[in-house]
Amino acid sequence: MQHYKDEYYDHFSKRRNPIPPQFNRKENFMMRFKTQLPYYGYNENSLTIIYFKEGVGDLIVKDKKVKVDGNKFIVSNPSYGWEYFNKSENYIDVLSFAVSDDLISKFNFYAFATEDQLLNVPLEKIEQKSFFLEKIYNADHYPSGRLLKSIHQQSCTDNYQYMDPKELTIEVLQAIFKDQCRAYLMADQIKASKSSTKMEVLKRLLVAYEYIHDNVEQKISVEDLSYVSALSEYHLYNSFKKIFGKTPHQYITCLKMKRAKQYLVLGNLTVSEIADILNFPDLASFSKLFKKTFGYTPSNFKLN
Repeated sequence: MQHYKDEYYDHFSKRRNPIPPQFNRKENFMMRFKTQLPYYGYNENSLTIIYFKEGVGDLIVKDKKVKVDGNKFIVSNPSYGWEYFNKSENYIDVLSFAVSDDLISKFNFYAFATEDQLLNVPLEKIEQKSFFLEKIYNADHYPSGRLLKSIHQQSCTDNYQYMDPKELTIEVLQAIFKDQCRAYLMADQIKASKSSTKMEVLKRLLVAYEYIHDNVEQKISVEDLSYVSALSEYHLYNSFKKIFGKTPHQYITCLKMKRAKQYLVLGNLTVSEIADILNFPDLASFSKLFKKTFGYTPSNFKLN
């Protein structure tokens, strides 16, 4: 098993250091570390992807402070830099990528070129665009986040040394790019004249989306979602329905039913216990909704 306590390991150079490295935009880095890092400043940063397995702290990016904690990741476009503060000075367990301008320009060409261009000028490059939507993401709720989580898990095994860092970086870039393309398609559905307004509304809707997934076993109201997303109830209701194809209540109910089915598959809880965990008012209402969703009652689940 690999351990990274009190050291910084770069998978590209295969080097372990007791102090954080100084990044530059000409090199690729794939860092693993589990350390006490009270502060780190990154000037003229390249595209940066940071997955926090454990730990907390504050990132200041473009004069905006965002709080990060366990099982979250952030994507930062190339910029004039960012700062990280960890006032508690507790240990943080991190997997991070700093992607060189050269690799990004090659990836940009692959991502945006036509099939003919890919064949006729395969070595072409497209300069870095600030394409990625910068926010804190819950790793469990996005394919790219689940990939980062998987790579972090693999980095703790002895097989990690045999994995190619550039291939892993490309795989992460492609996963994030797909997620971001879906985000831009979603933003296009939002009613607003400015693209910046659309993206801001989308960011806030994603906050509500993650809140639902993180608290699906609780009672969640539109008022709750309005508060956490900083959108009015009417704005949230209409925008959420347009983006996700369901009202917030419908989406929550659908998610509760999926969770109920997962519990039934596990088989270690009674139907009554599942109804209670998912905060249904009584067993009858839970069973009725379950049958409406799946065509059979939860008590008959194992027969289907």
